[in-house]
Amino acid sequence: MTSTLDTEIFMDLPQSYSLPESKCILLKKSLYGLKQSRALFHDTLEAWLLEYGFTAVRADGVRFKLKCRGELMMLSLYVDDGMCASSSCSLYDQFLQDLSK
Repeated sequence: MTSTLDTEIFMDLPQSYSLPESKCILLKKSLYGLKQSRALFHDTLEAWLLEYGFTAVRADGVRFKLKCRGELMMLSLYVDDGMCASSSCSLYDQFLQDLSK
């Protein structure tokens, strides 16, 4: 999942690429290693989860729950890792399939 940058970030290309001198590139999406990447990734994922139907368990933006057809799924996020527990294997499988799109 890549995130759209909320500020303009310019960078030089690595030496193995050629670009006219005094030129640089403007990033359109975040790159791994940018200081902003972690926060942008989390904001993008949180927005997707809320649109998917999850609700934030607390205001910390780390724990989410989804109630669907009498089943429950809990999700906990930390940076770019997550842990998920579900009362239904089919709900879990569908969530993973939708997340991978």
